[in-house]
Amino acid sequence: MGAAGDPVRSWREARTALRFTAGRRPVVHYADLSAPALSAEVPEDVARANHDVAAIALLARPPEGLETLDAFCATGSLRRAADHLHLRHSSVARRIEQITKPLGIELAHPAGLMRAGLALTAWRLLDNWDNKGPCRKTC
Repeated sequence: MGAAGDPVRSWREARTALRFTAGRRPVVHYADLSAPALSAEVPEDVARANHDVAAIALLARPPEGLETLDAFCATGSLRRAADHLHLRHSSVARRIEQITKPLGIELAHPAGLMRAGLALTAWRLLDNWDNKGPCRKTC
């Protein structure tokens, strides 16, 4: 959702906010994005060339890797991610262990968790994120 007032600005903000939606976050207000909205301005070729973003792309198949990483980044906890995914925490721990190999990021450390979250966000902002609906390329 964009701000009220100027329709051109509101439309631009709403389009940017739409790019940040996800299954666990279906509605995003542009005003709530603040600094993360800046990542929407990164050129796609720069994002695609980033090592971490390219590693996230490898997790896209099967989708369980992305779902697990998303839940873990959102909660910061194996148990809370497991609750979100309706799995046992040992299953999530095994998935996280498998995810860390291609990512090369230590998810147990706050800096690694932040790095993975930023890479996941950058990957979502690219064209290959499926949850954006038919408006993704045409808006």
